[in-house]
Amino acid sequence: MRRQNAPCVTACATGAVRGLVLAGALTVPIGACNRPAQDAHDDRSDGAPPSAERAARGVVVASAAPVEIAKPAERGAAGDSDLRVMLAEIASAKGCELVRGQFRPLRDTDRPDVVTGMMWIRDCKIINDGTKVTFALSGNGWQWADQKQNKAGGTFAVRQYVKFGMTATIPGALDIAYDRQDHVASLWFTPEQLPEVTFTPVGGIDVDTKGAWSSVIGAVGTVFAHSPEHLATDQAKEQGGHDLEKHLADGLSITINLCTGLSRFALGREPKGRMDTPDAGETKRVAIELQPNALMVFGPQLVGDAGFTASVDSSTAAHFELACRDEADKLAAAYIDGRPLPTIKTLAAKDIVGKGSLRVSKAGCQVSLIAQQLVPNAGVATFDWQRPSAEIARSTGGPLIACGQASK
Repeated sequence: MRRQNAPCVTACATGAVRGLVLAGALTVPIGACNRPAQDAHDDRSDGAPPSAERAARGVVVASAAPVEIAKPAERGAAGDSDLRVMLAEIASAKGCELVRGQFRPLRDTDRPDVVTGMMWIRDCKIINDGTKVTFALSGNGWQWADQKQNKAGGTFAVRQYVKFGMTATIPGALDIAYDRQDHVASLWFTPEQLPEVTFTPVGGIDVDTKGAWSSVIGAVGTVFAHSPEHLATDQAKEQGGHDLEKHLADGLSITINLCTGLSRFALGREPKGRMDTPDAGETKRVAIELQPNALMVFGPQLVGDAGFTASVDSSTAAHFELACRDEADKLAAAYIDGRPLPTIKTLAAKDIVGKGSLRVSKAGCQVSLIAQQLVPNAGVATFDWQRPSAEIARSTGGPLIACGQASK
């Protein structure tokens, strides 16, 4: 009895493996192995030999049940909801890796096409409950301030980089979209309310007072703990918090061009099918100002097998460096604290006036571009720089799908 059942067990095991590999495309009835064994005479009682197909398979089945068509996969609102929850969980686990440590350019309020400061996102935490997500960001930054106010016959002027610490808590929801024509995937974070922002000026703010009543106002203000410097700090705190709130109020987004592999992270959200607008470092259409004693840091970015190429165009002589992320962070931390800038290890360095470039072929770290005035307390210098988009895309792995003309 056992000897006759052995081929049947083998056939069932083979059928089970084949069924897993083909995802149920072929089926062997389990009942063929569970039925009592019969001798050869009983199996051929009708005198008809097995078919060639059955002989080739080595399995004799008394009768085959009809094969049922697979049931449709779940689609619709329930399936979409589960997908959004999955994306929210992935974003919670991985989203901060794309944001933490990044230096984001800050634009001038009155000249939105000009970069005059930096926001350094030093920490990021994400908490999610289903598709509801709360971003908690913190960091430092600096923004050039050039403002005057006339009060009581006196003129109060501030012309310096206002350095600050910031925190922002932003509750909202995640959504995803994909444009079939342009092959652009978009992950949007939409705030459900205004961000809760704290903005704290770091270091002093120097106020230049001019006018007949300036000294009197300054003296009276000192008595009542409202010196021009104190008032300037209060105003910087209020205005800086408001500006930061505006930057974050429209949410965050990550867009990926599947044809090239190019990805961008940005404050704000572009419509479906459109990549986030290229910022300083990916286009030469964004001017960057270096005021006296300025420091600008961009990145960090992956290098990959394509290397890191920075094409620079500077109106006046300025000093540019490529350095690993840790070295750039040392420089930025000292700048915010008002300490002397340390000497750092660089991967490439060059003084550039007019057009020039820096390049690193390989690096075992993420790389930042650093810009400083060549001569301390010199006049305003303006520059732009660009890393090729194709090089950026290759650094993150290149195309995700094969397609024709790609969106830019």
